[in-house]
Order: sequence, then structure tokens, then C-alpha cells
Amino acid sequence: MSQALAELKALTTDQPAAPLRPKQIQAYEGELKRLGALRDSRDMDGKPAPWIGAQNADAARQIRRIHKTLDEQAPKKLTGERANRAYRKAKEVLETVIKPAMLTTAVMHRAPSRAVGHYMRNENSPYIKDAILTWKRTIRALVPDDPDPDVANHNAFRPDGSRADGTATFMGDAMIPGYHAMTPLAKANWPEGLAEPQNTAVKQAQRAQRAHGTKKTAKAKRPMTEAQRAAGAKMHAALSAKRAAAQGRDARPTPPAAGD
Repeated sequence: MSQALAELKALTTDQPAAPLRPKQIQAYEGELKRLGALRDSRDMDGKPAPWIGAQNADAARQIRRIHKTLDEQAPKKLTGERANRAYRKAKEVLETVIKPAMLTTAVMHRAPSRAVGHYMRNENSPYIKDAILTWKRTIRALVPDDPDPDVANHNAFRPDGSRADGTATFMGDAMIPGYHAMTPLAKANWPEGLAEPQNTAVKQAQRAQRAHGTKKTAKAKRPMTEAQRAAGAKMHAALSAKRAAAQGRDARPTPPAAGD
């Protein structure tokens, strides 16, 4: 255990293990007012109501139970030099113990390989969990009336993990790999008009050819061999004979219809 964590635990020995939140304390205080009216045989407006006297004993028992809960679980506000020391040690524990064990937000979101094991060995280990709970108890004791739900949320200090160049946190081996993205510098230097829908890869190549003055050269024809010429002549003769036969059939007279 680090020296800072040991000193912080010593400063918060009288704090409850699971301190109540401000809204919970307010709810208990409102219930105390209601039960106090029942115990004193009064209605919600404070007027005497002797007909509800049968609930006095039960209301008194519930009042004692709530007072015991508040005494045991409500945070005890730190003041003076003790509060200053607790604040300094809480900040030191956060920076030297808790934050070094935390994965970045990007890694927690993407869940790449080995991330779960790293989380279980570090942030979810008994030592770090004890440090986190001690830090939370200290913050609740320093500002017990703060209604902010994230005032003692250590995740608010989790490293972001975003890249300095502004690209997306793409991780190919992650459960949620994300998408590839260009840096702002690459986008700024990208050719104009590339974002147009009709700007295809072929048109880009054509523009590049025009810019460099290159032209597409025709493919040179290979000379035909004697065998290829003979085969072509034979095929041409067969087609000519077929066309002549078809023309002869079309030239024959049509036989007369019956009765002519």
C-alpha cells in the first residue's frame, strides 16, 4: 500500500463505508418530518389530529431507525486542517494510484484483445478498488452537500485516449473496431473536388493523365499466320454460302392459295 493511501485511510477512519448521497439524506429528512407529525398526533399542516394517535408508537420506532441510519451512514464533514490534508492526499492517491491503473476511454469502449485481462489485474484488483472507495469516501466527506452525481465519480478522471492528430481510435483487433478516418492535415491537403459523388477513380486517373500530358497508346496488332488466314477464308466462304442459300429461298415464288 502506498504511503499516500495509508495516510488517507487514517484521515477517514470515522467515515462510513458507503456514505449516503445528498438526495438520500434529503429523503430521510423529509420522512422524519412526516413521522414526527404522526408521533405528535398532527396532520401534514401541523394542526392537531388526535384521531391518528394509534400510530404514535410505530412512528417513534421508525424515527429512531432513521436517526440511527443517518448517524451510521451519513458522511461526516471534514473541516479545518484535517480537510486540507485529506484533500491533498486524495489528489495524490488519484494521480499516483488510481489513474495509472485505469485504461483509457477509447480502450474501454473498443475492448481490444488483452483489455479485459488488464482491467481485471489493475483497476478491478482489490488494492485499486480499495483506493477508489477510500477516495470516494474522502470526497463525500469534503463536500457532503454537493448534489452533483459525479462529484465522487473516478471515471470523470479517466484518460480520454484520443489521438493528437484527430483521427478516430481505430483498433482492428477490438470487439468494436471503429472506422478509419483521415487526419485534419490530410483532409486539408486532399485534392479539391474529391468529395463529389461523380468523382470516381477512373476520372481521377484521367485527370492525372491530362495533367501530365500522357495519352493512352493503342495496343499493337500482331500479324496473322498462314493457318489463321486459311481458317478465316474458310469461315468467310461458309458464311457467304449460307447467305446465298438464304437469299435463294426468299426468291422462290409463293405457291397459289387453294381456289385460285
